[in-house]
Parts: sequence; structure tokens; C-alpha cells
Amino acid sequence: MYKKLALLGVCLLLALAMAHLVAYNRLVVGQGEPDNFLFLPLVRQDYPPPVVNYFQANVTIADPGDTIELSWSTTNAISVTIYYIMPSGQLGTFWDVAATGAMTYTISPSARNRIDFALFAGNAGGQWTGAGAQIILTCPDTWFFSPAPEICPAGPAQFGAGAEQHFEHGLMLWLESQDMIYVLSEDGLSRQWHVYLDEWEEGMPENDPTIIPPTGYFQPERGFGLVWREQTMVRERLGWAIDMESAYDTAVQHTSFSYSNVYIRAADGNVWRLLPLFSGWEKVMVEP
Repeated sequence: MYKKLALLGVCLLLALAMAHLVAYNRLVVGQGEPDNFLFLPLVRQDYPPPVVNYFQANVTIADPGDTIELSWSTTNAISVTIYYIMPSGQLGTFWDVAATGAMTYTISPSARNRIDFALFAGNAGGQWTGAGAQIILTCPDTWFFSPAPEICPAGPAQFGAGAEQHFEHGLMLWLESQDMIYVLSEDGLSRQWHVYLDEWEEGMPENDPTIIPPTGYFQPERGFGLVWREQTMVRERLGWAIDMESAYDTAVQHTSFSYSNVYIRAADGNVWRLLPLFSGWEKVMVEP
């Protein structure tokens, strides 16, 4: 009986000892015994940076409509792209090209001032570099007034009959060459301009006899009157006419940028300048 109890006690002690040994090994080895881990070295491959050796056109000045040649050379590049830069500054048409090469490009006849290209080159490591090329364009047209803007006009001036009438808060212009009516208004805080199609035709009423202007003022007639009566905003912003419309020979021309200025010959021989996006207007004094 006692022998059995003694044997059982020894077994319990051995079991406890084994449990403590396992716990100790887990604690010590689990804390990072170096001989129990395999460490792999970090390997990083360095790629030589991409380089644009040159990116150029065969001419520095060209005429609208000309065909030019672009050539380039890069080193360490696996991807090369050439972009045409639009006049607004945005990236336009693009070409994926070889690391070194040449290509021809035909300039649009309507292009003005300059054309720009950008080349981007990238290597296998995701690094990029770039270069640009610019060609100045000759100007095929001249402005109808002087001193003229420094940039080239978008096209030749349009000449034709015109009319001008002044109002309490602005004026109206009619251009036969465009069949359009321009409304230039101001409210004391800002100046705006808008343009409307001239829809008045011979045989239509020239005015509205039920509209009686105050003494010294006038109701606009014909095309001016039709816009003034039917466009509430025009009537409210301009007020009454302060003189009768005057006919004269006018001209219109605008700049070649995306947000262009419009220039219209005034009845007194000077020029009305209409700012981009209908945002304002002013009179430009011209040389005699």
C-alpha cells in the first residue's frame, strides 16, 4: 500500500518537473533564442535613373500648317511618352515611343503663337524625368488697330456694318458680320457683357408703342429693341437708352488663347475690349 503511494508521488513530482521544464523552454526560447530562427537578408535592386539626353525640334520657328520633326534620346528608360501641350496648358494627344527616335508632326493651320511638347521617360524602378520642346509660330494675320495686343489674333478681322447705342448703364453693339448683338452693362459694382443672336427682320415691329420712356430717354428699336424687350435681365441692367443708335463701319477680332479677349471697333473709332468669360469690358484708346 505504502509502496504504491510512494510510486504515485514520484510520478507526480516527475510530471510537475516536466511541466516546469516545458514552460521554461517556451519562455526562454519564445523570447528569441537566435539558434531557433532563420533570418533572410533584405535585397534591394538599384536602377540607374532615367536621363533625357536631348529632346528637340528641327526648327525653332515655323508657320501654321508646316510639318516639323521631333527627335529625342534617352538613357536607362523603359517607357517614353511624348505629349502635345494644348494652349490651355493641359496634356493633349500623346505618343508612346522608343527610347531613342524621331517623328514628324503637322502643325494645325489654326495654331497660333507657339506649340509645345513634353517628353516623359521612366525606368524599371518607377523613376521619371522629363523635357520640353517649343516652336514659335509666325503670325499670318494682323490686328485692325494699333497699339495692338502682343499675341497673334485668332484670325483676320471681320469688317462690316455696325451700330452702337448708349444706355443709362452701358451700351449695345450690333455686328452685321456676325449677325450678333453685344450687350455691355455695368451696375456700379461690376461690368458684364453678353451676346445675343439678332433675330429682328424687316417687317417686324420696330418698337413697342405701349412702352413710354421718361422725358430725355429713348426706347431702343429694331434689333436692339427686340433684345431689350424680350431679355428681362438686359432691360434691368441697361435701363433706358440715352441716345439713338448710330450706324458706322465696324470690325471685330479676338485673341487666340482659350479664354480670349474680343475687340470691337467703337463708333468713335476707338476699340471696345471684352474680357474673357463675360467678366468685364473697357474702352481701349487707339492711335490715330
